[in-house]
Amino acid sequence: MPESKIVVGFSGSPGSFAALRWAAAEGRLRGAAVEAVHAWEWSGDLRAPYAPRRAGSREDEWCAALDNAERAVRLMGDDNVSAIAVEGPPVQVLLRYSGGAGLLVLGSREQGDVVHPAVGPVIAACLLRAFCPVVVVADGVGAISRRPLAVI
Repeated sequence: MPESKIVVGFSGSPGSFAALRWAAAEGRLRGAAVEAVHAWEWSGDLRAPYAPRRAGSREDEWCAALDNAERAVRLMGDDNVSAIAVEGPPVQVLLRYSGGAGLLVLGSREQGDVVHPAVGPVIAACLLRAFCPVVVVADGVGAISRRPLAVI
């Protein structure tokens, strides 16, 4: 019987690619579907009135976010991994999707010689408020090790 899904926060950063690789492997082991969630916010309303506007609509930015996540999923080559793009602040989106997940996987960058991943505001909020266990994978770890650096 398949396990519940694994949700991965995906941003296109090296840490999120490491998290996606780790989650895809874990999904195969558990028989779980993996969902790469790319949270994005429309930048059109966030400019000063005098700032030049980039060409592009809300829909264009959503398509770019979805294309980014889908490209990463295609690189994985796993049938159990899918991608979605959801408009909203990353913390709110990831917390909402953690409610229906068995595991939330987030990527982080390594902190030089320190043995643990960097914990920024998105990771900290998810560690405190997620509705499921959270795994944090540092850039470079998912490719060489089956062990994440932090499981909460």
